[in-house]
Parts: sequence; structure tokens; C-alpha cells
Amino acid sequence: MVRKLLMGAGVLLLLLNAGVYFCPAPDADQLVRTASVILGLGVVLLASKISDHALAPIPAAIPTTPPPPPTPLVEPAPPQHPPARAEAEVVAFLALLQEQGRLVDFVREDVSSASDQQLGTAARVVHAGCRKVLEEYFEIDPLHTANEGDTVVLETGYDTAAHRLLGAVPEKPPYTGKLLHPGWVTRSVKLPRVTGTTAQRPWPVLAPAEVNLGGK
Repeated sequence: MVRKLLMGAGVLLLLLNAGVYFCPAPDADQLVRTASVILGLGVVLLASKISDHALAPIPAAIPTTPPPPPTPLVEPAPPQHPPARAEAEVVAFLALLQEQGRLVDFVREDVSSASDQQLGTAARVVHAGCRKVLEEYFEIDPLHTANEGDTVVLETGYDTAAHRLLGAVPEKPPYTGKLLHPGWVTRSVKLPRVTGTTAQRPWPVLAPAEVNLGGK
């Protein structure tokens, strides 16, 4: 309503001034001035009645439906990297020692309370199975052909990594001593193939879990 009155007052002022300009009369100039003063006062009074709130734009309606909750971030599972082939083959070989000689069972068993007879019986099983696996997958020879207790001489340039010197060692070779152990050296290796791995379990199984389905 107030805006309409202001617009009307402005139009009236334009008409009065246009009339004086296009149709000049002796008393018209004074009349237009008086009317302009009255209309100007009216515009000022009307403008003072308009508050900033009345002229402010009407805010958009606030939606009553709450926005959907944000989607939670799901951390991706870390990828399972397969082990190196050599390491996986070592585990597969250890699985053979377990399968044939129960080596893992024997080593992880607490034998502190077992008798010598019990240990001897278990050791026979472990020995037979592990020896079978070693003979099948490794070619192993002694480093020295001499018997234990024989005298051996180590000349200058001997293989230091293949010998362990005990007792009072002279400053320089040759060394003369008694053979306590001939040592072992591997001539060839035939590691087993790696099978049965999955993306969730990249390592070979050492020993499968055994489940008896035949009753108690």
C-alpha cells in the first residue's frame, strides 16, 4: 500500500511539472511549487513509515523434511599382497616336514613334563618323516670326508665361511686340529610347488585343520 502511494505521488509531480512546461500560465508556476512542496512532505512521511523489515525480501520457506544423513566413509580393505615366491616355497617345504614328520607339532609342543621314553618315541616319528622329506627335496653332502675325531689341516685360503674354529686359534694358517663335525653342504634344492593359496590367505597352509565327521 505504501509503495503504491509513493508511486502515485511521483506520477502526480511529473504531471504537474509537465503541465507547466507544455501549458504555461501566470498562476500555474506558483501552484506547481506549492503542490510539489506538499507532495514532497507526504513522500518523506510515507518513506519514514517503511521499515527495513518491510522492504526486506521474503526469505525462502525452510524445508520441513530434514536432509538425509551423510553417507559414512568406508575405509577400503588393505590389499593382500602375495608373498615372494621363495618365501612361499619355504613355507610349503615346512608344511611337508609337518605332514611327513609332524615337525611343527613336535617343536611347538611343551615337552617339559614329558619323560625321556615319550620324547624318544615322538623323536622317532619326527626323524623318519623329516629324513624322507630332506632326501626327496635336498641333495646334501658332508663338507669333509674325514671321520669325526680325525686330524685335519686348513691351509691358507681355506673356505672361512664353511669352517668354525674353536679353541686357541693361531694368528695365521695353516691350522691343524681335530674334526668335531664334518659339516653339511647343499648341492641342489627342489622346493615344492606353492598351491592352495587364496587372496584372503596368500600364504600356504602349514597344516590343515582336521575335522572328524564319523562321530565321537
